[in-house]
Amino acid sequence: MNSPHSPRRARRWITAGFFAATLALVPVLVACGSSSNSDDTSASTSTTLPDARTRSLDKVTVTGDVGSKPTVTFDPAFVGEKEDSLVIAPGTGAEIKAGQRVTANYIAISGNDGSELDATYGKTPQNIILDQNSLLPPVYNAMVGQKVGARILVSADVTAEQGTWILFVFDITDAQDVPTSASGTPVTPPAGLPVVTVVDGVPTITPPTGTAPTTLISQVLIKGNGPVITAGQTVLMHYTGMIWASGKVFDSSWGSAPVEFPVGVGQVIPGFDEGLVGQTIGSRVLLVIPPEKGYGTDGNAQAGIAGTDTLIFVVDLLLVS
Repeated sequence: MNSPHSPRRARRWITAGFFAATLALVPVLVACGSSSNSDDTSASTSTTLPDARTRSLDKVTVTGDVGSKPTVTFDPAFVGEKEDSLVIAPGTGAEIKAGQRVTANYIAISGNDGSELDATYGKTPQNIILDQNSLLPPVYNAMVGQKVGARILVSADVTAEQGTWILFVFDITDAQDVPTSASGTPVTPPAGLPVVTVVDGVPTITPPTGTAPTTLISQVLIKGNGPVITAGQTVLMHYTGMIWASGKVFDSSWGSAPVEFPVGVGQVIPGFDEGLVGQTIGSRVLLVIPPEKGYGTDGNAQAGIAGTDTLIFVVDLLLVS
């Protein structure tokens, strides 16, 4: 599960195991949102659910053309015998593999009453990293091995967190391989900046000494040969963040799936917006971010970041959309 200590401007979960204020797909899909795997029995013993009238996906009807918003009907409540998936329409494109970034439209339906919780049709499709450690098991298992173009019905038991099963319909439109790290031409940084070394394949920041810079620094360490990032694009990345004064690593995406943020539009801290727009995909970038371009005078208490703290990030820019 990704941390609230991320470069998001607000202290939000990027991915979390619960529905927060919005009914976004990503908070639903992470593995910590599921109390079972696809072989477990379903209903949480600590949650009172409506009487189950539908217990399996073959009793759920999905109508509508692939690519258009489907209609999902069943006799509520749905409480599955197990988490499961059902291919409504097979795809004809490339086979989908673990670790890829899948692009899909989806609808999420409450198992309790059949109401719509969220949908992307007519909006921006959802990008989903097929990472077994950070994705709900039934979603991961349903997608890996399918082909692009498939429509899949998935049931997920989130009763422990949400008090309901959720039914998803996914229309998969694309699948891309995800680079594991930056690649390109190494760049020798000027003296005096924090040193980044690679330890077991992970870029690691050596805690700095001396006085922190007072202005934003965006230093390319590896120059990628991919497209230039423009404001408003969503960038898939790995990153590690450190507090200059203490040398404490307060957040890192390494060890789990990479994360993605829109950049240049005020949805991340200003240092990320200013430091990443104009960089090229494939690059590794060192950011040194003074407080006013980080979390501001309030800091981020949960991450141990004071309002006077300068932050260091090393960021690998993997894909852009």
